[in-house]
Amino acid sequence: MSTEPAPTHNASLSPFPTDDPVLSLIGDTPMVDYPGAERGRLRCKLESENPTRSMKDRIAMGILTEALEEGDYDTVIEASSGNTAGAVALVANRLGLTCKLTCPEHTSRSKIGYMKAFGAEVHTCPDVESDHPEHYRAVARRLAEEEDNAFLVDQYHNQGNPTVHYRWTGAEIWAQAGAEMTHLVSAMGTGGLLSGSARRIKEEANATGRDVQVVGVDAQHSNISTSFYGEEAVPYNTSVEGLGKGGELPTMWFDYIDEMRSVPDEVAFEQARTAAQKHGLLIGPSAGAALSVALDIHTSQPDAHVVTIICDGGEQYFDTLFGI
Repeated sequence: MSTEPAPTHNASLSPFPTDDPVLSLIGDTPMVDYPGAERGRLRCKLESENPTRSMKDRIAMGILTEALEEGDYDTVIEASSGNTAGAVALVANRLGLTCKLTCPEHTSRSKIGYMKAFGAEVHTCPDVESDHPEHYRAVARRLAEEEDNAFLVDQYHNQGNPTVHYRWTGAEIWAQAGAEMTHLVSAMGTGGLLSGSARRIKEEANATGRDVQVVGVDAQHSNISTSFYGEEAVPYNTSVEGLGKGGELPTMWFDYIDEMRSVPDEVAFEQARTAAQKHGLLIGPSAGAALSVALDIHTSQPDAHVVTIICDGGEQYFDTLFGI
């Protein structure tokens, strides 16, 4: 009988090999034709197939794995009102780390559910301005300072965020669609997913004498687009979780992005509903925003072969999408 270990689910492309049966499920996500478009010309990278239904599993895996290689940490801390918190909770659970998470008090029950399901200690904080000492990011920094051997993930500033996607997600996308892809489209929050993936894909395409156009998707009342185009900032206001930001972040590598498009909230929500109700694809509203842009490119440019990243599933948005 062979004594060789069975290959992990994503062993071929993951830069973070693991024998853990749960963590090995991260990555190697499928890419499928969008049912509502011409076959082969609009493909969806289903990051919703990761264990916590989000691409954030990748950065949690990458950042925490490398942190443990570089330092002796017992506790991981992060501030997140979204998918990152659940991803960090899962990876910390499997790596044997104590996990402490801070989030605003309005954070959805389903997202807090992910945090608590994996044993994280959750601190809900009042909805206050970002410079207030009780803001959830300030509380996370304070916990990290007070705790011995604690590591603060800090997805908004940590260059490991886009770097993980450069090394991992971008490589997968190129392996799956590089031969034909003309456009890459993704929603932007911290910007790490699109920035890192875009850099890898641009490098691969340039090496073969080709060009892939990279399109970032922002909320209508957000300042990723205004920062990208050097325009005057607008009051940040969106109902789409994980889409847009009040300004540019260090994790946004604009040099690898060709264009930004802004999508109204109602379009993002309606596109997510359409994907589910007409085509059986359950996606979150930020992915709905990206899909709306991808469909526009697909329709207006007959020679385009578009890949759009479905950054998370719709299970955490039943209330906002379908009133449940």
